[in-house]
Amino acid sequence: MSRPSQPTSARAALARTYLAIDARSLGLFRIGLAVLLLVDLAGRARDVRDFYTNAGLVPNHTMLWRPQAERLFSVFLPASLGAEVWLTFALCAACYLALLVGWRTRVFQIVCFLLTTSLHNRAVFVEGWGGAVMATLLMLGTRFLPLGRRFSVDALRASLRARPDERPGDLAPERLPPPDDRPAVSLACLGVLLQLAVILWFDRASQTGETWRDGTALHYLLWQARVVTATGAWARANLPAGALAALTHAMRAVELVVPILVLAPVLRHWTRGLAIVALVGLHVGLALLVKLGGLAGAMIAFAPLLLTDAHWRWLARRVPTRGRRRTVYYDASCGVCFQIVRTLARLDVYRRLTWISNQDTSALPKDVPPDLLERTMLVVDPERDRRWTRSDGFAQLFAALPFGRLWAWPLLVPGLRAVALAAYDAFARNRTTISTSFGLAACGIPGAPPPARAPERAETPLAAWGRARMPLLRELGAAFVLFALGAELSATAPSLPAALQWDHRPAWAAAVVSYPHAVQRWGLLAPEVPTRDAMVVIDAVTRAGRHVDPLNEGALRAPTSPLGDVPPRLPIDALWSNYELRIATMSPYYQALLEWLVRYPDRTGRPDDAIVSFDAWVVEHASPSPGETTTTDVRRRRFIHWTQPPSPKP
Repeated sequence: MSRPSQPTSARAALARTYLAIDARSLGLFRIGLAVLLLVDLAGRARDVRDFYTNAGLVPNHTMLWRPQAERLFSVFLPASLGAEVWLTFALCAACYLALLVGWRTRVFQIVCFLLTTSLHNRAVFVEGWGGAVMATLLMLGTRFLPLGRRFSVDALRASLRARPDERPGDLAPERLPPPDDRPAVSLACLGVLLQLAVILWFDRASQTGETWRDGTALHYLLWQARVVTATGAWARANLPAGALAALTHAMRAVELVVPILVLAPVLRHWTRGLAIVALVGLHVGLALLVKLGGLAGAMIAFAPLLLTDAHWRWLARRVPTRGRRRTVYYDASCGVCFQIVRTLARLDVYRRLTWISNQDTSALPKDVPPDLLERTMLVVDPERDRRWTRSDGFAQLFAALPFGRLWAWPLLVPGLRAVALAAYDAFARNRTTISTSFGLAACGIPGAPPPARAPERAETPLAAWGRARMPLLRELGAAFVLFALGAELSATAPSLPAALQWDHRPAWAAAVVSYPHAVQRWGLLAPEVPTRDAMVVIDAVTRAGRHVDPLNEGALRAPTSPLGDVPPRLPIDALWSNYELRIATMSPYYQALLEWLVRYPDRTGRPDDAIVSFDAWVVEHASPSPGETTTTDVRRRRFIHWTQPPSPKP
């Protein structure tokens, strides 16, 4: 009788390994992804004028008439003026915040995917590998997986809806509805694991150049002035060549080992724990040394998806649950007050708060006036017998919740505390009106019953049919996306064996990947790290006879004169870095650059800064060999010469 169960157990183990992700891991991933999107948006906000408006270097008409990609979709392309673009950025920020807190998560998973795709495609000319990784995360992680099941407003609302007729006695920790810890089981889980393994493995397989083999790749990477950080500049000047070579080989080893650890069929908790450490360590190290346009953050965003239930149990044992225990006395007859208490009781995951209703008169302290709880809640420290009321009491409540000190400190800062006290008093005075406006029990009426539940709307047969088939449709959607990504990989990956290459993939499969720019041609800094460094220099002459460099002045956000050679480090962001890397070879974008340069006085506010002529140069040099610090073989190549046309004679 035991033999038939063995294949079933093996299949279940494989399903847990490759087709399931812990609900808490998905919740943490959602938070990390939303933070990543917000940070990316904030970085782009600094360059709104120059890369997202028609007064910039990539105006929308240039992107439409000279698109860099065959398939280009962006809801932001109609935005031409700064005010219009700022409105689109505000829309992105609001949707990313909704994803962060997990409010209507299913809806905002799709909305954030469309908005992020649009944001990146609007300036696709200056996009990097970070955008491609974000696109795949959004395609797989945010459309087919239940990211709102834990650590979200949606999870809180589901818990409140599970017991709408809750009474004060139901708020005891052992009687609250348990969190939804069901793991997500989906083909998309396998897709996420495969995508992480593919990115790292193909990066590693594409590194076939001499600099990777002899260990000098990191040395030459740190001599790329556009991408090196201040830490990277220090490392290239102070670390010996042998140390940089060892770090290069360590990077390659991590990219080789992590895919094996992620996809290992046995000892899943150990292998994925090691994979998380290696993955995060690799990309934190890279982020400290070089600027890769959000790539490091996007790769680290995979890490929460590797956490298993054993990791969460290990973390739970190391989180201090004691401390800041409080007893809270509140007015249960106040409808809105009771709803707030219901919410806080569910947020109290460490069970530090004890809730006592004013209806339980035997539990109230003898020295508490009977009418006190009709004006304010009372929070008591049972160990030190300290007491707080009004907004000070709320500060104590918040401080007892997870990460609550971040919420509590504004209520205690001098000045802000006075505002918080006034706001609390205003709420207390109007709590009857607030309660009744929400259909809740009126305040100040002892024993007031909870509001009658509205009758639930009967589900239509069509809605019931669609709900029953939604899981199947989601799995079909995940399979569809995985097929498109696999077809893209087989058609474009340069290091894929010839037997696995597919040159005749369907056009629809190419379109699915091309529109969100989820390319699979992985090979960062491959096959070779450049051994020469280059930058674009503009030598422009103003009406007043000054020589200026408007391009690098915009990138550096500081006045600068034309340079004769590449400086040791260019502290510019990824958008400017990618623009300088590509513009010299993209003649369709020269006209937009010319128009941007002649608008120089509009940016400085000085009429005498009008440009009368300029030359655009590519300046490059050979990077120093390992153990040296002097650049050699400086070269200059002009790719644009412009002189202001003479004014027409009257």
